[in-house]
Amino acid sequence: MKIALAQINQTVGDFQNNIEKIRLTIDHARSKNADLVVFPELAITGYPPKDFLDIPAFVDENLKALEKITRSVSGISAIVGFVDRNKRPQGKLVHNAAAFIQDKKIISIHHKSLLPTYDVFDECRYFEPAYTISPVKFMDYTLGISICEDIWNDEEFCRWKTR
Repeated sequence: MKIALAQINQTVGDFQNNIEKIRLTIDHARSKNADLVVFPELAITGYPPKDFLDIPAFVDENLKALEKITRSVSGISAIVGFVDRNKRPQGKLVHNAAAFIQDKKIISIHHKSLLPTYDVFDECRYFEPAYTISPVKFMDYTLGISICEDIWNDEEFCRWKTR
């Protein structure tokens, strides 16, 4: 499996330019025969969107952008960061999420579990953490999709944090 890591410089709230950067990067990764291209946390909205998350039109625009990007994913798969609505009646209104996209379809959506609340980070103020964690099948592999802190703040993985 050939994976392209797409470290793009997105701008908070600039959906049109963020979409264009994502599409161009998908095209470039495809031209290099990558099987999968992985984008940053909240690639569609830019990071950190902060109080924009309280504006329903901002969240709607982000979901429309995800639809546009999904339609351009073919011949390659992509993991794209976005803001997903919390479909449960309790908790925060949105999740920090990543969509696994293949053949112009969203195959699965993954929500961030560990929300940082230190230094400049205040994600618990805006986001509802994941209720479940599940892998996704891709090619001959089972992938675990984590979002930022999810991978490096686990006590089993990062034992020095508990000292």
